[in-house]
Amino acid sequence: MENPRKKTTVSTEAIGDGLGVFDPAQNKSYLLNATSALVWQHCDGNTSPQELAALLVRKFNVTGAQAEQLMQVATDELASFNLFEGGVERPLTVPPVELTRRQVLARLAAVGISAALLPVVYPVVAKAAGSNNLIPLLNCVQDNGDGTFTAHFGYLNQTSSPITVPLGPKNMFVPPANDRGQPTVFQPGENDDVFQVTFDGTFGQEIKWLLKADGDSRHQVEASATSELCVGTTTPTTTTTPPG
Repeated sequence: MENPRKKTTVSTEAIGDGLGVFDPAQNKSYLLNATSALVWQHCDGNTSPQELAALLVRKFNVTGAQAEQLMQVATDELASFNLFEGGVERPLTVPPVELTRRQVLARLAAVGISAALLPVVYPVVAKAAGSNNLIPLLNCVQDNGDGTFTAHFGYLNQTSSPITVPLGPKNMFVPPANDRGQPTVFQPGENDDVFQVTFDGTFGQEIKWLLKADGDSRHQVEASATSELCVGTTTPTTTTTPPG
């Protein structure tokens, strides 16, 4: 792999432990979690992939092999969103059979890497003219094995103060019930896995969380059976206790 070089024409803003990135060439914004942000910030064209992995070892106290996997996933995802100058090639040591992101993350979780360290790049897309202060996030969906799924939701508050949005038209789920345990006070920064919602995922069913802070754009996030599955989880088995 050539030494990756981040785009220098973007603007950035620290958001919690992560980083907000706006690329004017694409007219798109992205949120990088702590792992992706650390890798991207050190991609100066002079730092080798091995040196990037060493940074992850020191920062997150993972093994060298785990750090190399985290680095590869991070650079792959950053490249997929065009946040590097030019292309980023895979090293020759990577097997020719491509793995999906879900498979890679599942493997990382299987070897003991915390889900909090898994590299994530969130595209932030405005639904209408206005600002993007408060954005709902879907972290993952868990298959419960009985036709139901549990969606893990979080949010991004890009201001430095809490935002209050009461339950109602500006903070609701569709289809009903509109109140599914979502918060009404949103703390600054990226907040993952704040609440969970179990829903029937059969026959293409889906749920949507709609959120709109005062003066902000309306944003929504959708969960369905085809959403990215949570890593490190297994489908539960159902046991029946015979009548005694």
